Amino acid sequence: MEAPGLHHIIMTVSNLERSRAFYGDLLGFKISGSPEEGYFLFIAGGVMFFFGLSHHPIPEDRFSEFRIGLDHLSFKAPSMEILQNIANNLKMAGVPTQGVETYAPTGTPYVAFRDPDNIQLEYWLDQP
Repeated sequence: MEAPGLHHIIMTVSNLERSRAFYGDLLGFKISGSPEEGYFLFIAGGVMFFFGLSHHPIPEDRFSEFRIGLDHLSFKAPSMEILQNIANNLKMAGVPTQGVETYAPTGTPYVAFRDPDNIQLEYWLDQP
C-alpha cells in the first residue's frame, strides 16, 4: 500500500473552547468551526486536524504518552526566528517549556510543550 501523506487527524479534548483558544489564539493556527458547532479544525502542512469532545470520557483523564498509541505531535517550524517566537509566546502565556532546545544526536533545534489536555507538542526546525 502506498500513501502520499496524511489526510487528517482527529483529536479528542476535554474542553473545546479552551483547546480552540490554545491552538488558535496562542499557537496562531487559522481555526474553522467552533465549539458551538461541536468541533473545530485547522490545517497544517496539508493535514487537517479536527478537535472534538470525547464521546465516552473517562473522568479526570489526561493524555499520557506512556499508553499505547500517540506519543506526541510535531510541527515543522519555518525558521529559527519563528521557533524562537513560539518559545517566547509560550513562556509569556505561562505554558511550561524549556524554550528552544537542541536534539543532540542530530543538532536539530526544537521547542517542546503540552496542550491543555497534556498532549505533548513540538515544533522542529529542519536543518538543511
